[in-house]
Parts: sequence; C-alpha cells; structure tokens
Amino acid sequence: MKKALSLIFMLVLNSFAFAQDQNWFSDIHICETNDTTIAFPSNAYSDSTFFWFFETTLLPSNADMSVTVSQEGLYVLQIINSGQDTISDSLNLYVDFEAYDFVVDVNSEQSIDSVVNMCMEDNPTLVSSQSDLIHFWYLDGFALDDSLSEFSLTIEDILDEVDFAQEYVFTASVENACGIVEAKNDVTLVVNECKCELNMPNVFSPNGDEFNNTFKPFNDHEDLQESEYENICKSTDYKMEVFSQWGRHIATVNSGNEYPSWDGLNKKGNEVSEGVYFYRIVYKVNVYSDPEEKEITGFVHLYRD
Repeated sequence: MKKALSLIFMLVLNSFAFAQDQNWFSDIHICETNDTTIAFPSNAYSDSTFFWFFETTLLPSNADMSVTVSQEGLYVLQIINSGQDTISDSLNLYVDFEAYDFVVDVNSEQSIDSVVNMCMEDNPTLVSSQSDLIHFWYLDGFALDDSLSEFSLTIEDILDEVDFAQEYVFTASVENACGIVEAKNDVTLVVNECKCELNMPNVFSPNGDEFNNTFKPFNDHEDLQESEYENICKSTDYKMEVFSQWGRHIATVNSGNEYPSWDGLNKKGNEVSEGVYFYRIVYKVNVYSDPEEKEITGFVHLYRD
C-alpha cells in the first residue's frame, strides 16, 4: 500500500532564500518508495553548499543535493555560500508518514470480514473512512458507473445492479497524489425488503367473468410490472385460512412460494354463499438470510352478481 508524505514546515526561510522559488514548497506530497527523496532547486544556489540533517545527524546528500527520506522526523537543510557564510536560516521540514489506508463499512458500522444482512427499508449505504478523495466503487470486482465518485454508495441508487437475497461483494479505491489506493477490506452485503407489506382487496366476485374471480394479496410497489409483484419480497411458506363471519372454518390454502389465492369454494369444493369472510395469512420473509414469520388478518366481502 502506498503512502503519502506530508511536509509540515516548522521554520520558514527568510525572504532572501525564498525569493527565487516562492511556490516550491506549496502542496508537495512525496510517495513512499525505496528511494523517497526530498529535493531542493540547488541550481538556484550553484555557488553554495547544502547540508542535510536528520534531527542533529548529518546525512549524506545525493549527487543532485537531494536527501533520501527513510523515517519520520525533523529534516534540516542548511545552505552555506562560497564564503562559508550561512546565507539563510536553516530550513526545517518535519516529514510525517501519513497513511492513506481506508476501510469500507455499511451505514458507518464496522463490517470487516463478515456478511452483512440489511433491509432496504434501512437504506443500506456503503461508507468510506476516507471522505475527502474521489472514490471508485466496485461490485463483485467490476467497476460501477463513473459518476459514482462520492465517498458513500447508497444501494437504492444501484437497484438495477442487484437482486434481493443474493450476496454481493463491494469495495472501493481512491485516487490521491500517489495514484490509486485500494480499500483495506471488502464488504459482503445481502439486501432484502424485510417488511414485505402485502395489500389485501376487501371485495371479490368469483362469478366466472374476467375480473376479481379470486381473492389474493397484491403488492403495490411503484414502478413494477404486475408479473414482478410476487418476486420482490422473497417471501415463502404462504398459508391462508378462511372463516365465516361466525368463525366456522371454510378453506385452507397452502401455496408455498406463491401468493395464496381463494376461489370462493369451501374445503369440500362447493361454492360458498355471498357474505363477509374472515381471513388469516401467515408467511415467512428473508428465507435466505434471517427468516421471520409474519401474519396479516382481515375481512373480505364475497359477491357473486
């Protein structure tokens, strides 16, 4: 992993030393390599001698009067002219090896080396600990849209890339002065629509025409085709029981992974009369991750005209 060196100036050269290179020390970042060096424009002082120190220890200079940086601490440059006079105050540079390591979490919760299960209702969002740089996000090793350059990634923004109840591996990289730096971890994320709220009609008419011949749940999620309604929640183990308004058991429908549907017949296969019927539906959600049983109850009016 590459790191960047931040140069923090403890003592500024006087105006004479800075006169020819006012911006030399502006926004300098040095990447750590085997031969990381700090260079000074020595041609500006061709008649002078350069002495580099680490703390109080004299360091050997390179041929171009640069110095190799090997550890954090205070580096001192002294410039002496041909008359053996110090032509400026010493320049002190404190070299701080500042790491650009970063991690990716979900909703700012620590998630390293674990599978994270989250509900879409909780707005799952991947968050980088390095918030001040441009980010590149990856899903199962493939780069996501170039426009996703923020330090966070909201799953709702990429729903066309993921399916419910499936494991996906997310990670990120950033671009800094040293190049592209990858996150220290991956996040394995599973999302589900945990609430899976079902809507129930309050009337149906099993009279053989083209409309409302069965009583069954429906899901009114926006922007979904009718054929997709029964797939979005990843629910299973549906069981519906129907009772008369006086509590007599009328029918049981065990439909497994499909929405339960009642056709207005009793358990003997005979048509029931018009009237009000009570229903109870139980089912499971998150069957691939964290199974939970839910129940809905209510009344429905049956008409035959």
